[in-house]
Amino acid sequence: MKMGEGEFRKSRKRGLTGPKDTAVHLETGNIGLTLLRFALPIFFMQMLSQCYHIADSIVVGRFCEGGALAAVGVASLIISVLINFFLGFGVGISSLTAKFFGKWDHAGLKMIINTSLYVAIGFGALLTLVIVVFGNAFLHVLSCPEEVIGIGTVYLRICAIGLTAQLFYNVSEAILRALGDTKSPLIFLCIASALNIVLDIIAVAVLGYGVAGAAVATVVSQWVAALIMGFKICAMNSEYRFEPFGGYICATALRDILKIGLPSGFQAFFMSLSSLFIQVSINGFGVAAASGMIVYARVEGFLYYPAFAYGMALTGFVGQNLGCEAYDRIEKSIKISNRTLTAFTIVAGIVFMIFARPILSIFTTDAAIIDNGAQAVYYTFPLYFVYAINQVYIGGLKGLGDTVHPMIYTVICYFFIRVGWCLTVLPLWHDMRVIYLAYDISWIVMVFCLRRKYKKRITHFTHHADCPEGKRASLTFQEG
Repeated sequence: MKMGEGEFRKSRKRGLTGPKDTAVHLETGNIGLTLLRFALPIFFMQMLSQCYHIADSIVVGRFCEGGALAAVGVASLIISVLINFFLGFGVGISSLTAKFFGKWDHAGLKMIINTSLYVAIGFGALLTLVIVVFGNAFLHVLSCPEEVIGIGTVYLRICAIGLTAQLFYNVSEAILRALGDTKSPLIFLCIASALNIVLDIIAVAVLGYGVAGAAVATVVSQWVAALIMGFKICAMNSEYRFEPFGGYICATALRDILKIGLPSGFQAFFMSLSSLFIQVSINGFGVAAASGMIVYARVEGFLYYPAFAYGMALTGFVGQNLGCEAYDRIEKSIKISNRTLTAFTIVAGIVFMIFARPILSIFTTDAAIIDNGAQAVYYTFPLYFVYAINQVYIGGLKGLGDTVHPMIYTVICYFFIRVGWCLTVLPLWHDMRVIYLAYDISWIVMVFCLRRKYKKRITHFTHHADCPEGKRASLTFQEG
């Protein structure tokens, strides 16, 4: 059943929606301001997520044994591969959800929401079992330094308990984002981040439980965030809210979700997988180099997350506007985002390069670790604006329903080019600068591929705008 805007407003009077339903349509209003209001909560949420990990790094780096930071870093990469897959999967779901919401099709929307969350819960339970059983073997495959592999295994297995909570939260957040609600997830993450910091200090600095204490603090905060999100997602408009016990998995909805969500998930998976392969090369330079890249990643997040947030915001924005066929708003949103992110990334990159060493010293007092982290900043930040532009085109393409080509370009640029460069050049020039240059090269190649594909995709839709039959065929999802 489709519900138009007028019917939707009437449904509020009938009690189908209420003050807890914070869904927002993005098809009208000033594009720049609408996009900024939509993107800012996502940006702050990503920053909070970064602070979430920064708190762990500071506490572990200053109150645990010397190799603890490296152990946590390598173990976190394994968790990140799984989480990033579902972050990507969630972006695909966000695109699909936004399109149904933009068309006011609440019956189809309900099937998408329920099926997506059931899938997240099921996979979370399965992945928890896999990590608990094979966690130690995964660390050996990644060439984790032998002196820290024991505590790395402990950290990894405890963190696995929070996987189901993380997957449920991430998919729920993607759904709310598609519905135009980016404020609620921000509030929930604020609560979880504050709880994580308090528990970190108590468990590690006060009680002296070390890496295990940091892992327990993380897991508890993750489950609290998931439970709060669960209450929220069950309190939405009754026309499409999640029903944890009375719902069901719709085969047609599952097919659509897998069709658009899996390529997006595999894109994130291959990005993380390339990081794992490169981590093996980094580990070959010793504990100081491995730890240096960990603290670099914490600083990099202040450039990475704003770009990533804008990309995610664009997916929901473009998806809703595609649903109501507002192609001019889509094109303008891409141009505005490119200008905004390029300016921000260049300015912020310069600031971080100037103050790299003082900032890195927040995480550790080890001069060798600081040297490695600073070198990574100097070699990657000058071209980071190219990565930001990549995120704009990725978000735009996914909002237009194309999750396959971003995946293909990610495999080619981030996996084959980046990893292939390291495997080929490192034996000839054994220097960490080879690894930093791999990032720059992959970003440059990818931006040309993405821009070309986006131009073709948006031209396809605008070309069919005057042909009702062609337009309808290009916009309609199979519904059951």
